[in-house]
Amino acid sequence: MPASPLPGLEACAAFADRVVGTLWWHSRFPEHTLDKMPRFRPGKGARQAFFREEDDGGFSITLPRRYRTKGVVLHELAHWALCDQPHLAHHGRAFTRLLLDATNEFCGDARAEKLAASYEEFGVQVGHPPQLTVDGHLEYGWDERPRLDIDR
Repeated sequence: MPASPLPGLEACAAFADRVVGTLWWHSRFPEHTLDKMPRFRPGKGARQAFFREEDDGGFSITLPRRYRTKGVVLHELAHWALCDQPHLAHHGRAFTRLLLDATNEFCGDARAEKLAASYEEFGVQVGHPPQLTVDGHLEYGWDERPRLDIDR
């Protein structure tokens, strides 16, 4: 995938703020607000970018220099967005659907089409589009929720 580099950690955090501050984001993740945004860390010595929950209950996104792109920031924000749904696979179908939708929204149709083609080429499964909940928000991973077996 072609990269959309961001000129530094501050630019990555500003891009994330723009994403999380949109109605698009709020309609999907109303609990994941700007005041709860993960802290961005430089990742000195880290070999990859990653999202994690900190000991204090907060979150962080570590971005070594070569991973400071819009696509990687969206990838890590997707982990944050879905972290409160432990039944979903870390890089599963709901995750790939969210990343595809976010790429389309924040990086454009052409980028999303390239990502979708890459998913198809490598056999990556993509989940169903988000479903409207009773409280009016869009929910990812609804099709992957554990089912209660009432008949047993």
